[in-house]
Amino acid sequence: MSVRLELDDLPPRYREQALKQIADRERRRAKRVEPVAKVQMTGILPQNAPKSEQDYYLTVILPKIQSGEVVKVLPRETFLLLPRRVFCGIKLPAAHYTPDFLLEHRDGKIEAVEVKSKFTRAAQRDYIYRRRLFIDLIAEPRGWTFTEHITEE
Repeated sequence: MSVRLELDDLPPRYREQALKQIADRERRRAKRVEPVAKVQMTGILPQNAPKSEQDYYLTVILPKIQSGEVVKVLPRETFLLLPRRVFCGIKLPAAHYTPDFLLEHRDGKIEAVEVKSKFTRAAQRDYIYRRRLFIDLIAEPRGWTFTEHITEE
């Protein structure tokens, strides 16, 4: 059973300590300055996008947009690789793949981009199989290209 305490419920010494911690947190939050690039990414990247994706967007994709080479960016489009089904009484889940970016170039070519860190790539053991299915079932038949950007993080 949990009990919710208010600041007034605390003894004076602990109340002062809690108020000081709250004030310190508020000061640190006030010091944080949102980067200008964050404003430019609104609507392109989800709020919870990893830093590696944000960096890739700012350093690679944004200059291509500004030069007119890339005309459209679709972040995190999900593709169905295998439908959900039942086989011999075993429920098999659907398999999906979501590249980080789909870029439409000026000449009409589509490029799927995946940004992964070495650590995440090793931790997600099924990634290489989902990537292979995406390339074989979706990208290659449609004439798309696939770019995988591996970061050190």
